[in-house]
Amino acid sequence: MTPRPCYAYYYGGLPFKGSRRRGRLWVTEDVLHFDVPEGKKGERIDLEIPFSKMGKILLTRDNYYGSDTVLFNLTFRDQIENSFTVRFAPIALIPRRRIALQREWFDYLAEVINAFGSASPLSTK
Repeated sequence: MTPRPCYAYYYGGLPFKGSRRRGRLWVTEDVLHFDVPEGKKGERIDLEIPFSKMGKILLTRDNYYGSDTVLFNLTFRDQIENSFTVRFAPIALIPRRRIALQREWFDYLAEVINAFGSASPLSTK
């Protein structure tokens, strides 16, 4: 079951300027989309990551942005096989809904990555 589209914060990992910017996260067929509009100090980010190019996903906590921030670290390869790790966090205002939303997205992405034969360590550090 595909998770519903949601807002997510981009925390870095790509060769773009500007971090911690709000964007939109959604799935169509076999592609993950992540769109972050251009900001005052950052470029526009328009990612389309095919499931087959995803390598692994793991969770980390980052106290720099707040004690309750759980970051997704999604490693993928681009068209010329360069490896990148994008850091993002699906968001919702109500904490319980945010936790449920993050769990839903993490479980979905971990299942997709495992279905394509990549081993994904399910770390929750």
